[in-house]
Amino acid sequence: MKAKYKIILGALVAALGVAVVLWTLKTSSSQSPRPDNPAIQAAMVASDPLQARPAEQQPQPPSVSNAPVSPQKKFKDMGVLEEMAIMAEIRKQDLPAIFQAMLDANRVEHDDLKQMHLQTVFANALRRKKPSPEFMEQMYGFIANRAANSDFERHLLIGALNEAATKETVDLLLRVANAAPNPEMRGAAAALSGVASSSLNGPELSPMLERTWRETGNPTLLTSTSTAMAKIGTPSGIELLLTAALATDDRDKARQQAAYDALKEARRPSAVPPLAARLANQPPTSDAVKLVAPILAANSAPGAQQALVDWLRDRPENAASLVHDLIRQRILGDPFESAWATALDPAVPFRNEENRKAIREALDAYRAGRIRR
Repeated sequence: MKAKYKIILGALVAALGVAVVLWTLKTSSSQSPRPDNPAIQAAMVASDPLQARPAEQQPQPPSVSNAPVSPQKKFKDMGVLEEMAIMAEIRKQDLPAIFQAMLDANRVEHDDLKQMHLQTVFANALRRKKPSPEFMEQMYGFIANRAANSDFERHLLIGALNEAATKETVDLLLRVANAAPNPEMRGAAAALSGVASSSLNGPELSPMLERTWRETGNPTLLTSTSTAMAKIGTPSGIELLLTAALATDDRDKARQQAAYDALKEARRPSAVPPLAARLANQPPTSDAVKLVAPILAANSAPGAQQALVDWLRDRPENAASLVHDLIRQRILGDPFESAWATALDPAVPFRNEENRKAIREALDAYRAGRIRR
């Protein structure tokens, strides 16, 4: 009887031992994808149809891009100091690298706010660092290649070129406007009127714009270059516009109208002398006076108001209606702080005292607050 119990007890111990071994194998198998025993490995491979595929049929991992990994924080979630630090590092790079960073901000990092910041950084860099001919060609190719680059990105580059407003970038914009294969890009590049506001070297741009304005038949270029010329205000550009605006032969009405409209933007001090010269010996009803007098009245540059008063003092005609229009509706500054107030001095001669009287009445109306703004 004791022998029988010993046999049963031994069987239980053996079964327990097998269970422990199996549990151990299972645990080690779950911790390691492949056992070290070659025989076991071979058996497991043979039983796994995925592992048994030829190498060319194996599922391939996604390709890894060399582009920088998108940051955890977007620009909209950053503080000003964080943004400035990132921009400062990018500014140190060369022009092609800054341009690529501008593209990657949206292509890779999906951060449109950062991209718009980098457009300004790139524009400023184009002002400081003269682009190489090779890079100029690359930028032209980028704009011309509609298949590889989105319309948004190409407009982004055109905007940066406009904002930079250097001789190189304006020359590239003119090239795109005249030669790019895509009409939309030609039209976007032709909108050059903003370069006068952005450029610190406007007088250097004026000869390019004047040449284009003379030669082009493109309506958009005609309008944009004339506006830019007026805003820059070099005497040669203003004289060119005045000649076209006051032409009487009607041969080119589109050019005449573009010049007429653009001259309203002529408010630089350099524009005053050619404008004032057009008033000489002109009666108040002349086309030249109707064009030029309101432009000078709206110009706060030194000498603009004085030119008008000097012209009025010398006119024998009664220009009262024009005076009221200029002072009460056109003038932007305080007329009491300009040459208009000096006209009230009896010692200042007027060929027609009605013009002095008109100035006095218009100034009284201005003081009384009956000015239409």
